[in-house]
Amino acid sequence: MSRATQIRVGTVAAAAAGVIALAATRPVSAVPLLVCFAVLLGIAAVAAAWPGVDDISVEAAQLRRDSEARAAIRTDSGRHRTPTPQSPHSQSPHSQSSHSQSSQTRRHRWDRACTHHDGVLAAYGAYELDPAMLLRYPGMWDLSAQEIMDFHDALELAGTLRTEQFTDDSICQEYIDSIAILRSAWHRADRFARSTGTSQLGDDDARDCRRALKLLDHANGTAGAERAAYLQQVISTVDRLTERGIVAKAPTIHAALEAQARKALSA
Repeated sequence: MSRATQIRVGTVAAAAAGVIALAATRPVSAVPLLVCFAVLLGIAAVAAAWPGVDDISVEAAQLRRDSEARAAIRTDSGRHRTPTPQSPHSQSPHSQSSHSQSSQTRRHRWDRACTHHDGVLAAYGAYELDPAMLLRYPGMWDLSAQEIMDFHDALELAGTLRTEQFTDDSICQEYIDSIAILRSAWHRADRFARSTGTSQLGDDDARDCRRALKLLDHANGTAGAERAAYLQQVISTVDRLTERGIVAKAPTIHAALEAQARKALSA
């Protein structure tokens, strides 16, 4: 117990003893006695309520602990604060290296996408450049088939997104994604055309396709005027099928067949 606390306790005890003594002896009349009681009781109350050094020290220590705790929280919060984004010029060499590697990866993927795109165009071109493919698999132009519609939609999208040179931006990624869709759509369309053949056509249309294929075979086995005659019949049949919407208009095939017929006549 501190010195101040001892004094406070002694004062309270003395005041209490005085009250008891006055109550027992009553040395004065009633009014003065009441005044003495009030004074002694007031002294005792003030001494009891007055804060001691120990109480102040406890409060000060608690305040200090609270202050240190808040400071620790602020320090810890500072350690975990999200760093301010740096400009590209202030990036570390490691960050710049990672960005460069990422760009090179996208460039590699873009190059592969272009190669796959060209492969699909070449495979599809066979249907438009080879008269035998045109006549044997007319399902490739059946726009009522979901597989064919999906392929043409994917082909148009890829063609829209393709750029002449690599650009490291969002369009590059969109183009790469579109080629994945295009390849899948092409495989389904090609499988549909090859699996259906002329089975989806009406009797007359299917018969014309088969007849034109036979005429083409005969033309490849002959020469001169006979070859030219067979080729002209193939051209006429293909023209009729094109007009009816059975096969796509193929000006390259038409021109190639006519050139072969003229060459056969002049031989």
